[in-house]
Amino acid sequence: MGEKTTVRDILNNPQFEGMEVIAGEKGLDRIVKSITVMDAPDPFPWTTGNEIVLCSGYIFKVNPDLFTDTIRKLHNNGMSSMFLKLSRFIKVLPDDVRQVADELNFPIINVPMRFAFIDVINPVLIQIIDHQSESLKISEEINNKFSNIVINNEGMQVIIDVLAGLLKEDVLYYDLHFQKMYFSNNKNHLYEGIKKLNIKSILEKYDHYRIGVNNETYGYIIFLNDNGFTIDSDANNALTHVNTAIILDIQKKISSMQIKERHKNEFVQDLIMNNIKSKDEIKSRASIYGWNFSGNICTMVVDIDDFKEEYIKLENKSYIDRIENESKKILNTCIDFMKIMYNDTAYVKFSDSIVFVIQLDEKRENDFDKYLKKLGDDLRIAISSKHKFTATVGFGSTKTDVMETHKSYEEASLSIKIGRIIHKGHDATILYDKLGVYRLLYTIYKNEESKEFYKEKLSAILEHDKNYNSELLKTLLCIIDNDWNLKNSAKDMFVHYNTMKYRYKKICELMKDDLNNSESRMNLLLAVRIYQMFD
Repeated sequence: MGEKTTVRDILNNPQFEGMEVIAGEKGLDRIVKSITVMDAPDPFPWTTGNEIVLCSGYIFKVNPDLFTDTIRKLHNNGMSSMFLKLSRFIKVLPDDVRQVADELNFPIINVPMRFAFIDVINPVLIQIIDHQSESLKISEEINNKFSNIVINNEGMQVIIDVLAGLLKEDVLYYDLHFQKMYFSNNKNHLYEGIKKLNIKSILEKYDHYRIGVNNETYGYIIFLNDNGFTIDSDANNALTHVNTAIILDIQKKISSMQIKERHKNEFVQDLIMNNIKSKDEIKSRASIYGWNFSGNICTMVVDIDDFKEEYIKLENKSYIDRIENESKKILNTCIDFMKIMYNDTAYVKFSDSIVFVIQLDEKRENDFDKYLKKLGDDLRIAISSKHKFTATVGFGSTKTDVMETHKSYEEASLSIKIGRIIHKGHDATILYDKLGVYRLLYTIYKNEESKEFYKEKLSAILEHDKNYNSELLKTLLCIIDNDWNLKNSAKDMFVHYNTMKYRYKKICELMKDDLNNSESRMNLLLAVRIYQMFD
């Protein structure tokens, strides 16, 4: 049963036996929403469309020239048909009127004299209301059927099988969100060819129905009949309800995943922040996610380079949203990469970084460092090949006790901080165990003596740069990075060699020290590195 009542449906009513189509027979599937009476040649301001027009014919007896024009106007104003008492005032339908009605597919029905207008009006209205009630009942049954599937967590496959039964059609649901295909009645084996096609090719080959809300598309119902599929009112009713059911099912899955993800994040965050005080708690919480931290543990931190600097520079909200979205994509790239290396590694995401807790295979005990260095390098390549940002990867030292995971995390974070100094800012893999003297610097750089040390060495240069807008500190850093080679430093700073010699001389004067002395250079190098750490 369709959602709408048609002229054909009305004429099939046994109460209207004897009514005869005398013109416009091809228009019998016009929709009927109401019925009205026409006793004047200009009823149009009082009509709403999709109405049967009851007429005695008197106005056409008085004004026969208006007949064809009235039929055209009824058609143009969306009327469904004319029910005409032909034998009362007009004995025969004029040929020109019949011709116009046939051209417009506008039905004209001859109503026998025994029918009073009320005998037509009441049954038509009752039939329309009954039809609408039946359609609503069927619609409600379909809605309840799909709603119960979602409520009872019966899954997407059941939704698609029920839809296929309602449509009497083999269908496929292509889930864009989870990138999965659901074939009706589990007929996957029949459609191996379809599985090899991408969604664009499938949509080009088969009729389909979009599943989504507003501008967001969740997927497509694909009709697998090679001859195509016409969505009539019954099919549209079922598809409208399945659209709601699929969206609810997907949102439930997403919500469930988000809750699980949040609990995972909280656990890993507690682990790296030393908020768990016993191994029993770790064992209990880890077992929920199938994790076992009984072997060697190492923490890896992946930090997006220059992200905060880019974020601070942005003022337009659309750009801020864009860069935040880019950060999410980069972190997801990290997750996808690690899932290839490890089936289900533990991790926690922050705004522009992600921390992985890795359980190392004891067979790698002799080459942990080599393995971790390659892991970090490969991950950085994966990020830079897909995104405009690079990342710095830091590894803490390997721990044999899971209770020391927080220490490994602190070391990995420190590796990144120091690594950005060593490697001029970004895109490097740093292992804590390979930091050497920089680990010693870290233990002292925060105290007041360290601060006084770098100020004593660099204050004159910093003051000169501030007062004269010079670049002596930048020049000094370049000279140190070039192992005190002035010619290479001049090239790197795009200045003349004589300019570099002048600046070097000025630095020596301000420091009141002989920088050709190896001990003086070492002291200055330490002061610069400590300054960079504070900065």
